[in-house]
Amino acid sequence: MGRPLVIAHRGYSDRAPGNTLAAFRLGWECGADGVECDVQLTKDGKVVCIHDLDTNWVANEKIKVADASWQELRSLDVGSWKDSAWEQERIPLLKEAIGEGPANLRWVIEIKCGDEIVKPLMEVLEGLGQTIWERIIVISFKEKPLIELKRRRPSAKAYWLSELSESVSGSYSPSVERIISNVERLGVDGFGGQSGQGISQELCQALVERGLELNVWTVDDEREALRMAEIGVTSITTNDPKRILNTLLENS
Repeated sequence: MGRPLVIAHRGYSDRAPGNTLAAFRLGWECGADGVECDVQLTKDGKVVCIHDLDTNWVANEKIKVADASWQELRSLDVGSWKDSAWEQERIPLLKEAIGEGPANLRWVIEIKCGDEIVKPLMEVLEGLGQTIWERIIVISFKEKPLIELKRRRPSAKAYWLSELSESVSGSYSPSVERIISNVERLGVDGFGGQSGQGISQELCQALVERGLELNVWTVDDEREALRMAEIGVTSITTNDPKRILNTLLENS
């Protein structure tokens, strides 16, 4: 088995403000296999790249994404919170982000809102050509968007996400059995889990045996990346894709 794919979390978010064109560019320029982004739907039906439901974290004013037009959001400086060097960064449309990237770059698209975004998201992707689906994975903690995506396009690749919490007894929740059950019930293609001891050889093997994939997030520690590679995860999402990629290549 080859090394895991390296996915740039919100772009190269260790270097640039996440979910901006600058971060995405740095992600693919450093050699990452793919870029992860978060998407939400504006009041006027535009699919934009932003993590939170409002702009408070990334801009100097609090505007709810679902209640704002694309033009309202486009005027916001979403880079200065990271460093003044990024003051020109704006909230990008998903369409422009993918359109600017290399033709072979994978995109991991996390739905942060509800299933109302699925139809507009599919329209954006299909506008970029039918072959785009070969390099798209849609992920979400929320079940409804995944169910709706699979209803509309059964061949679309999708992962269900969950954090993995440790109990006093040392077991993890959700259990391997529950993860498998949920993934199969939703009809998705894999699982994305939080980095840590909950990502185990047992979990990876259970998924692989069923033809399912395993992504782990967010891995910035080199030793943890190597442990994930040894377990056999499909992909690693990281804020520092260059360092993690180099670590994997040096130890492959």
